[in-house]
Amino acid sequence: MLKKLIVIAWIGIVGVSLSCEGPEGKTGPAGVAGPAGSAGAPGTPGAPGAKGDTGVAGIDALGARELITAGPVKSTNGGYTIGKNNLSAADTAALARSVVIVFIQSQNFWWAIPGRVEFPDNKVTTFNFVTLLRRNQFFVDIRPVSWSEDQPTAPEREFQRIRAVIIPSKSFRANAGVNLNNYEEVVKAFGLKESDVIEADI
Repeated sequence: MLKKLIVIAWIGIVGVSLSCEGPEGKTGPAGVAGPAGSAGAPGTPGAPGAKGDTGVAGIDALGARELITAGPVKSTNGGYTIGKNNLSAADTAALARSVVIVFIQSQNFWWAIPGRVEFPDNKVTTFNFVTLLRRNQFFVDIRPVSWSEDQPTAPEREFQRIRAVIIPSKSFRANAGVNLNNYEEVVKAFGLKESDVIEADI
């Protein structure tokens, strides 16, 4: 019995001595560096974005700063209509952002309209014009306003040539000082060439 008590007491003493903290020991030398970690896997690239809308082509789609021309022609009800059919969507959009200037040639002179045009035998007609752009068609409708003859309806006239000059708005604003009543000056200022001329099909 006494031996058992001694053994239990000894176990208790050992336990108490083990549970007590002794003074902290010195820091040991640094260990050998471990192998470098492997690089993470690269991220998966994102899917490419959707293709953007195609920009609208400029007036070059029709022929840079083109001239729609007709002539020689005889008037109908004193006026005349010129235009183009089968325009592309780009052509239509470009025309919507352009300025139109119209000239009539008579007696070898170019006359700007709106305005008067002199014909042989001292005959005169004052013209105006309107433009119409719809779907794939473009029209320039030249209309008589007044005339020298004393008659209720507009007399018929013969035009040597008619030209509708189509100028992109940006280019038009950049050349604000150009005399738009002078055909030759307009041609020179906007760099028009005969290769830019497109025959009207209306």
